[in-house]
Amino acid sequence: MIYLTVFFSYFFNKLIIPLVEELYTNSGFLKKNYKGALIPNSMGIIFIFNMLFVSLFILIFIIRINYTEIYIFLLGTLVMGITGLLDDFIGNNDIKGFKGHISMLLKLKLTTGGIKAIFGGVVAILISLTISSNFLNFLTNILVISLFTNFINLVDLRPGRALKVFFVFSMPLLFFVNGIYRIILLSFIGAASAYFSHDIKGRSMLGDVGSNCLGIILGIIATSLEFNIKTLLIIFLILANLYSEIYSFTKLINKNKILNFFDELGRG
Repeated sequence: MIYLTVFFSYFFNKLIIPLVEELYTNSGFLKKNYKGALIPNSMGIIFIFNMLFVSLFILIFIIRINYTEIYIFLLGTLVMGITGLLDDFIGNNDIKGFKGHISMLLKLKLTTGGIKAIFGGVVAILISLTISSNFLNFLTNILVISLFTNFINLVDLRPGRALKVFFVFSMPLLFFVNGIYRIILLSFIGAASAYFSHDIKGRSMLGDVGSNCLGIILGIIATSLEFNIKTLLIIFLILANLYSEIYSFTKLINKNKILNFFDELGRG
């Protein structure tokens, strides 16, 4: 029954993806991609739908589960998905990076990136308060949730890139997590697989709503890792987030043959 969530999510999203694309196209909610083509934006809203319906599926068909853990995933997906959707609709691309949005907040000027930072921090604290056994665990959980959410958002600059990064982290995580964490991760692997061909071929974009959902799901799941593994992951995420404030991930990828091959794979 646990592994059925993969197939449920895959086929559920195969059904709704064309409907959402048609809705966006008919309503004119299109955005220029990095090549200048107008395509449907914010397709990552499917991950909010996925979380809602998978939660219902789990509650009906799977017994011996911790309901609190399901609601934690729902809270994270809904809050970060909606703030991402807000950024997709009215976000200002002139202000970039965590530093830029925080500096605007210090000037008492609100940006959608600032809203994401505030909501992301609050939701990370709320979730960490619920699941943490001690203060050190509480701090590491806040960091891994916040940093993962921002990291996936940072890499989502080319078709398929955010989804590839999601798969790179989610596949190994399957070997380290159990229970509801594995079920949710499997469901998002199924949903991401259903959407992958649309994104990699540049037919539509995830948008911030999608990268936020994928990021916070990985972050919440990573809180269940052993302390040493989680610490190493946090160090990597801190370095990656700091790197993005100074340099470009795209330039780094383009200069590295292996990373560039992986990045371009399936895009042509």
